[in-house]
Amino acid sequence: MKNISNIKSFRKAGVLVMMLSLFVVIFSCTKDTEFNLGPILPSSSDGIQNLDEQGIDCGGSNTPACPSCSDGIQNQDEEGVDCGGPCNNACPEATPRFDALINAGLPYFHTFELEDSSLNLGLPAENSVTLDFGIADPAGSGEIVGRYSRPEGNVADGFSDFKFETFSSTIDFSSYNKFTLEVFMPSSNDYDTSLVPMVEIILLDSTNPMFWETWTVLNAEVDPADFDSWVRVDFNGGDALAATTIYNTIAIRIGGSNHQKSATFYLKDFLPTTSLVLPGTPRADALASSGLPRYFTFEAGDASSGLNLEPRTTNADGSPYSQGVNIAYGVADPAGTNDGVARIIRPENGPFGGFEDLKFQPQDAVIDFSEYNKFKIDVFIPSTNDFSGSLTPTVELILHDDNPEFFNRWTVISQTVANLDFDSWVTLEFDGSSAAAAGSGTLLPANTTYTVFTLRVGGSGHGESGEFFVKDFVPFK
Repeated sequence: MKNISNIKSFRKAGVLVMMLSLFVVIFSCTKDTEFNLGPILPSSSDGIQNLDEQGIDCGGSNTPACPSCSDGIQNQDEEGVDCGGPCNNACPEATPRFDALINAGLPYFHTFELEDSSLNLGLPAENSVTLDFGIADPAGSGEIVGRYSRPEGNVADGFSDFKFETFSSTIDFSSYNKFTLEVFMPSSNDYDTSLVPMVEIILLDSTNPMFWETWTVLNAEVDPADFDSWVRVDFNGGDALAATTIYNTIAIRIGGSNHQKSATFYLKDFLPTTSLVLPGTPRADALASSGLPRYFTFEAGDASSGLNLEPRTTNADGSPYSQGVNIAYGVADPAGTNDGVARIIRPENGPFGGFEDLKFQPQDAVIDFSEYNKFKIDVFIPSTNDFSGSLTPTVELILHDDNPEFFNRWTVISQTVANLDFDSWVTLEFDGSSAAAAGSGTLLPANTTYTVFTLRVGGSGHGESGEFFVKDFVPFK
């Protein structure tokens, strides 16, 4: 039986060898013949740019987007996220804005350059919005910023926000009770009555399950004209926040609340500040081409704040001149705007026997009032002043010459602020067109001796103290 089996095995092997030999012969005879396997159908994964693709298997209606220098992903041999390599923009340094702020003395901040580009502002493990750090600036600068993605659907009941990690103790807002945040709002978002271009800073007590009953929400809306560009958004918590001692958490909400629409925003540089005053003299700069003969905005205490007007600092003989009032320039607007204004403190029992005022430096030549003989100034009078005695809510414009007996021939134009206008800015107008000088009775338009502008607030002939704010002294026709 064994031999028979072996014989059968040999026969099978021989048949197999003969079949393989025959296949080789047939293949050799047909090696120059092309086989027609049929057409290759285009697809989104065939390694060929076809169909409606913008690149190889990408950028079409049925393919993923092609890698680009604005997709927020480090790809296509980029050196960083959307920078370097095939992208024209060089990659920025890691955290240049953070590095510049680290020694600024701020109690906390976050630049959103990287996840850890912050001072005392931690990040919790979860949030109801997605915040990506180190994203290329959508405006095309070399900076890296944060991308704030608001989710679609019923997340946090439509009140999605980004909360920083809870502070270990309550936050001290006594000095730093104002905030700035730079925001970029793409016009591609679908804004309507629910999704709105609003930014909110929310200060809350995380230990309270009903924290919304005690929170402080500061909000600002971005003008659609500012979409697709960076805007600095300011938030003024003011005295009310300064006195608050229960908050331990800071949150940012963008896009409004109580809705479920998705949207994308970009942000950078969340900073606390003691003042929202814009640097420099923006209002004086704006007036520089106005054609006015003179003006003074009180943004600064020197000529940079005016044209041909400057607070008096010297007497005629060159000796130092001391104003009758105490004045600070470029202070924060008590109404909370970004304007730099002046605070005038009328001292108690002042140096001029109750006739304390603010004088401007005498003009080099007599003032021509023939055309510009009307004036206006913005005034803010706090209701905290005690007007029950001799102190009055009056502002006087005094025009005179630089003479020891100037009061014998000055022109005084007075305006009084109504009680209802306390704690707000009021524009007072002084009409000198029919105002007569003391003594001679000469009308201001015809006067040819005056060289000095003076302001007096709070009345005269008394020694009571008072606080006032002023800005933008401007002549008009």
